[in-house]
Amino acid sequence: MKRRDFLKYASSIASTSLVPVGLSMNLLAQRAYAASPVYSNVSVTAPAVLPQVINIFMYGGASELAGNLSNIEQINMHSQNDYTANNAFTARILQNATDNDPANRSRFTDGQITANQFWKEAGGTHMEDMLAANQMTVYRTLYKQKSPTRSHRESIFMSHKGTLDIENSPGIGSRLALMLKQNESTYQNVTTADGSALGALDEVILPFVSFEGESQTYALDPDNPLPLSLRGLTMDSSFNNPYTRGSIGGSDDAIEALLAARKTEIDASESKYFKAADGFTKRADLESRMQNLSSLLNGTTENGNQSSAESLGITYPNSNFARQLEAAVTLAIHNPQTLYMAMGTSGLGGWDDHNNGIDRYPNRMNDVMEAIKAGMAHIEASNGVTTIAGGTRNRTDNIIINVFGDFGRLVNLNGSGGWDHANNQNLYTFGGAGVRPTKEAAALGRVIGTTERAGSSKTNNQYTVPTSDSPTWEPMSVASSIYAYFGARNSEILTADATYNPAGDRPFEDNL
Repeated sequence: MKRRDFLKYASSIASTSLVPVGLSMNLLAQRAYAASPVYSNVSVTAPAVLPQVINIFMYGGASELAGNLSNIEQINMHSQNDYTANNAFTARILQNATDNDPANRSRFTDGQITANQFWKEAGGTHMEDMLAANQMTVYRTLYKQKSPTRSHRESIFMSHKGTLDIENSPGIGSRLALMLKQNESTYQNVTTADGSALGALDEVILPFVSFEGESQTYALDPDNPLPLSLRGLTMDSSFNNPYTRGSIGGSDDAIEALLAARKTEIDASESKYFKAADGFTKRADLESRMQNLSSLLNGTTENGNQSSAESLGITYPNSNFARQLEAAVTLAIHNPQTLYMAMGTSGLGGWDDHNNGIDRYPNRMNDVMEAIKAGMAHIEASNGVTTIAGGTRNRTDNIIINVFGDFGRLVNLNGSGGWDHANNQNLYTFGGAGVRPTKEAAALGRVIGTTERAGSSKTNNQYTVPTSDSPTWEPMSVASSIYAYFGARNSEILTADATYNPAGDRPFEDNL
């Protein structure tokens, strides 16, 4: 947010200085009543440490092929446009690699199908490395059955809101915030990753953040007011936000004078307007913290604190997406009170690859996985760093990164070298070993779910479906799993609605 926009809100600050995403949400949503969850019915057990979740959404719906080439022989056999030498690819593309050395499983000199049926050039090398390091799990059967829509809008809203009743219903971030608020006495004493207790929710710093601008994940609940301090806040990869006021043509003095004058008015009657006065105090604190974070991103240090990614020996790729991910990871590491962040894949373009997908998709998927590999290295190297509140980070195994999108795509090439809309997709999930469920089948380092080819033979309508013996999940299970990380024992309540999905959806672990 630009400085002049901040001033517009600063003059009317009430209980907090946060400027929420939710102030202008639902630009796309139709106004229609949707029954809200009964948050008091959610049973919560306090987690040992508070999770921190980074949800990355691949707008447009990415092909599953980067993470699932297990059915390629059947796809080639039945497709009108397949992946053999006479079509778009050369003979060695999407063919099995022959040098899958288990001792060096991410290095292949021929072929494109890695040991775990990943697409080598579409991030497969990085995925193999992270899988072998127990940093990653791939769920191959995120498959809609309750509402198998292939519409972008419905699919995006379904995923961001964690519900089938998408019209005017709250998003995942807002539901999570309301769950915490309903159980505030429980969460106040839960430990964050620097060993301190979370404390009062209206004092928590930047708990919900969006790096993608306004996001439906922070759509507000029309029936349950959410305090401003718990609404989503937007910022960019340089941590520009309402509390960061850089130079705008020499007008700093005028702005500072304006703010000072406003604060003087408030100070004169502080006993009457103590919440507004407290808002200015919070604003100053937040601005200071944002400057500290910006210093970390720029490689500068304070008080000898060598804890930027660069100082830790971590180099992110040179892309907009990687810079945004570095900002999100830096915020998570240095502010354990940031609980949930929303991201897109900024700078890589959308994933609606109807045309020329074969040319663009592999590089973009490789960019995503290369950046996340750097992010995981950054997270694991950050144990012991100083947080922006002055504490010492004593664990990093509470940070989780999820990656998924609108839906999957057909697995054969269309006539334009792309893929049309389909259903099945992958969920790529990384880190968080300290807050994930304990069931062995859900441990990191696994590929979960099996698929088979379906469709009419010798047509461009080939797709995958879960096999009859494979576990499968609805997109709402991603939201349900997030609530479960934070201690919800019956998280299906937060994904249910009376009309379309009365039973709701359980977390991933519960279907293994």
